[in-house]
Amino acid sequence: MKFYFLLAFGIIVLHFIADFVLQTDAQAKAKSKSNNALLAHTGIYSLFFLVAGLFCGGIIFAGKFALITFLAHTVTDYFTSRLNSWLWAKGDVHNFFVSVGFDQVLHYAQLLLTFYYLNQ
Repeated sequence: MKFYFLLAFGIIVLHFIADFVLQTDAQAKAKSKSNNALLAHTGIYSLFFLVAGLFCGGIIFAGKFALITFLAHTVTDYFTSRLNSWLWAKGDVHNFFVSVGFDQVLHYAQLLLTFYYLNQ
């Protein structure tokens, strides 16, 4: 049980670093309008998980994890960044933060389910 808690906590910390710390201001502002900015963000995000995955399960595991993560993160952020941009522009701050929170739940679920799926 302790191992799974530490694993989940580790994935959440890695996600925070990849999704917030490594995302540039320009990417954050432009990803709702520019697919290039979105792909730059999700590419760096996934590359970070590729490197982290090498320490957890080797190249095959890391490659699969990073590829699934890249696809899922890109699709999620494609929609949520546009919704968040629209909510922010219209001044709907509460629902903007609800949407940001939901975006994070989707990312956590994807990461944890991907890890589970690849370890079956």
